[in-house]
Amino acid sequence: MPESPKFCIYGAGAIGGMIGGMLAHVGASVTMIARGKTLAAMKQRGLRVITPGETLDIPVTASADPAELGPQDYVIIAVKTPALPEVAVRIAPLLGPDTAVVTAMNGIPWWFFANDNGALAGRPLPAVDPDGTIARAIPVTSVIGCVVYFASSLDGPGIVRHNAHCKLLVGEVDGTSTARLARLAYWLRRAGFDCVESSNIRSDIWLKVWGNLTTNPISMLTAATVGRIIEDPLVRELCVRMMEEAAQVGQAIGIPPGLSVSEMVDRVRSFGAVKTSMLQDAERGTPVEIDALLTVMHDIGEMVHVPTPFIDSVLGLARLRAKGLGLLPASDTGQPVPANDAFALGRTS
Repeated sequence: MPESPKFCIYGAGAIGGMIGGMLAHVGASVTMIARGKTLAAMKQRGLRVITPGETLDIPVTASADPAELGPQDYVIIAVKTPALPEVAVRIAPLLGPDTAVVTAMNGIPWWFFANDNGALAGRPLPAVDPDGTIARAIPVTSVIGCVVYFASSLDGPGIVRHNAHCKLLVGEVDGTSTARLARLAYWLRRAGFDCVESSNIRSDIWLKVWGNLTTNPISMLTAATVGRIIEDPLVRELCVRMMEEAAQVGQAIGIPPGLSVSEMVDRVRSFGAVKTSMLQDAERGTPVEIDALLTVMHDIGEMVHVPTPFIDSVLGLARLRAKGLGLLPASDTGQPVPANDAFALGRTS
């Protein structure tokens, strides 16, 4: 077996716990950043991963302080996007000159236009990095993008249940093939993931957002599962209109969706009676990822002069609902950033 690189999983929730647990199970060198009850549970009995075939109790080294762990070969960030500014402030001790930062997160990331060749090249995205803190803390040259296509959940602190699928897409921001990308993919495959090295991770990210930006916020507003949302003809039509708008935005920035709207609707329908991550977050009382899915789509639409009235309407309703539940930061004004102000705020996705 090749010597394992040093992996640090920043965020030991359902996604980070699954990735870190499976890597550790096959002998990779894994540490985890966690806090509260999750940290206490892992210090006491390690990490438990429940799969359809077996239950794995996996010893892991966990800490709340990145300074205790030192520089890593790979830092896999697996937190909800509202927590990312705090990660950026604390991540420095984990980063050496050759550390790769893998963003295993939902939504449009802060670095999205960093390597773009079009009119938006280098554009910051204030919706997901309002003051540039993330961009300053994590150099885009260190980033490897990641799209997660598996379902997992938490049965309790440090107890992860794998529910379905096991696919990961990983890719360099500039689309190149590198040794660090190949090494990452090798270990993820060894851990049991169907890991694909992508030559266009930005398109892969956009495709997933295109599917998520409808059912996620609508489920938070209605408490309905994906299946109920898609089977209701009026709500399905709303989803279709939102997808059409997002597809037009994608075309304007040079990222066609790759699927027709009807094909995406069928794909979403196939998930059936499942709760979206945003609905689960709302039920748990944890921050929801509105900005990385909806606000950023509104902002990019304004940048390229593509109107998004259906997306904007759901964004406004979702903000009101999240504020009523206390799930948005107190500093959030609820107003999208005007496109002509976005670049002046100085930030990157």
